[in-house]
Amino acid sequence: MNLLTRLFALHFDRSFSGKGWRQLAWLFGVIVTVFLLIYLVSFAFIFPEPSLEEWTGIDKDVPMGRLLQLICLFIDPGNIVEVPPYLRWFSLLVVVLGLILFCGLLISVISNMLERRVERYREGDIVYPLQNHIVIIGFDNMVPTLIQQICDDTHYGNYHILIQSTQPAQEIRSKIHTELDAKNEKRIVVLRARRDSIEELEKLYTTKAREVFLIGERNEHDHDSLNIDCLKKIVDIHKRCNKCSLIPFTVLFEYQTTFAAFQLTDLSAEWRKYIEFHPFNFYEGWAKKILVSRQYGKGENCIEYPPLDREAITYESEKHVHLVIIGMSRMGVAIGVEAAHLLHFPNFCRDKNIKSVITFIDENADREMNFFCGRYRHYFEISSTHYYDMSKNERHERFVLPTRFKGKDADFLDVEFEFIKGRAETPAIQNLIKEWVHDSDQVLTIAVCLNYPPQSMAMGLYLPDDVYDENIPVFVRQETSSALLNMLNSRKKDEAIHKYSHVFPFGMLDNCYDLDKKSRREGQIINYIYDFKNKYGNVPQSCPPDNELKDSWNKLSVSLQWSNLYSAYSIGPKLRSIGITDGYVKLDNDQITLLAEVEHNRWNMEKLLLGFRKPTAEEEELIYGSKEMGDIFKKKRFVHPDIRPYDELKESSKAYDRCITAGIPLVVNNNT
Repeated sequence: MNLLTRLFALHFDRSFSGKGWRQLAWLFGVIVTVFLLIYLVSFAFIFPEPSLEEWTGIDKDVPMGRLLQLICLFIDPGNIVEVPPYLRWFSLLVVVLGLILFCGLLISVISNMLERRVERYREGDIVYPLQNHIVIIGFDNMVPTLIQQICDDTHYGNYHILIQSTQPAQEIRSKIHTELDAKNEKRIVVLRARRDSIEELEKLYTTKAREVFLIGERNEHDHDSLNIDCLKKIVDIHKRCNKCSLIPFTVLFEYQTTFAAFQLTDLSAEWRKYIEFHPFNFYEGWAKKILVSRQYGKGENCIEYPPLDREAITYESEKHVHLVIIGMSRMGVAIGVEAAHLLHFPNFCRDKNIKSVITFIDENADREMNFFCGRYRHYFEISSTHYYDMSKNERHERFVLPTRFKGKDADFLDVEFEFIKGRAETPAIQNLIKEWVHDSDQVLTIAVCLNYPPQSMAMGLYLPDDVYDENIPVFVRQETSSALLNMLNSRKKDEAIHKYSHVFPFGMLDNCYDLDKKSRREGQIINYIYDFKNKYGNVPQSCPPDNELKDSWNKLSVSLQWSNLYSAYSIGPKLRSIGITDGYVKLDNDQITLLAEVEHNRWNMEKLLLGFRKPTAEEEELIYGSKEMGDIFKKKRFVHPDIRPYDELKESSKAYDRCITAGIPLVVNNNT
């Protein structure tokens, strides 16, 4: 008996704690049960037949009349005045039970349902079957700005934006409230759920979504693993959908090692059968923002970052670009690597001694250099580097030779790295920075990338006066707010340029990812140019429809997609090096020939930084011995025989560099 009581109580508690329809079901079950008991008890009494005429004392029992009268008494207490005196005590019992069940419990249950509905909405517990919506999985500081971009972009229309997070829904809404107006705020739907459960991921209706952003939660130690696991579960959901289109999935990876793995190897090959996979990294995103798109924010608060080659590095130029990065943090390394993809100029084609230089300054540069050389080991197999120990205010130089190749097979790259051990505020390094400022052969830029934002601010504002006097751009990493530096570098037309007018903030947590798909489309056009070259042997004169570009793009491996993207990123510096800054682009044969060599120098660096390596002499014989073996080395072992000086390339390989360069006008003029 006790067991039955406990089971009944458990079932009752679960039902009443659940959805409203279960509460109603229980209530109506109780009402029907009580009414049936009343109906059975009523047979102990004689009920009059309902009539329009006044009751005359007929004591004939009519079942239907009994039922209707009981119903009237049960739902309306006022009917008790019409019953005979001998039925009033029984009728009073019926009326009281009706009052309790209908006027008491029913109203309470309905009120409770409404209150629970409101509470569940506020807490983000209600699931809506949305279509053509935008899904954001996870919530951190960048999400409000991402939502603002979505609302401002006409490409996304007025569709709902569904946010799934484990954080309190009210907290999420309050943070979004500061970014959106009332109209766009109505588009937001918050769902409190975990991203590691298939059951809860199904509530997002990603198979019917327009686009999905997998961001993750803030301050997660296993962020990337959780995002990968979440993506696997979503792909499993999409596999079960028969008519599901390829929906774009933009996935944040916090660690650069995870991001780099997806850049090089096609780990996502199986996923990409069911979704469009676009990985991104916070640090890589900011590096692209300040070096490629060179813009942060919009309107009056817009910051335009100067290019590293703010002076045109032409074929005749004797200058080289020098980027100094203070702090080998994750941000510092990301900026250095992104710069290495971009800093390729025609004067290296004339003089192999004029190279772009990227210098890292860090008090632990010896240890960080080892990590860096290990991560990009195939670059350092070819290229030498300089290491300076200035930790004791004296300069001790160590020249590090290439680890594998030598002679003509080494040091043919046009970008070199330097590492300086020491603190940037020490007199020795401050004096070194002064020397760089006054070196007329270099175009200097400084990026302060220390992990502690106040320390970055202090370092950025207390560099030698020569830096500010010569208007050397200084990028200072901040995390939460750029307000102070925005005020310091304010340069309105009616104001004179002041001391800190060339100090720029970057790295804010709330603004990393850009919805601007211009670079991706440029990469898709470059891929189309390659395909056209393979099929017809020349450069196309026009672009196909966007859906054709997209279909061809989705068939590429991830490494080739990134290769095309990095080629697209480099178009700006290439055009600036031949004096083209805006307007309609048209290249003559001499410019194409020159930029083709620049493109190959860039391609060498790209392949080495993405994890490819130069083959040994023995491996070259195997590669050129058979096409099958060549494909194995290129696609499986990431060994490419074209990683070599431009002059040593086969004409067939040079033709690709010329083709992609000749296609630059098609890329630029069709994507403005």
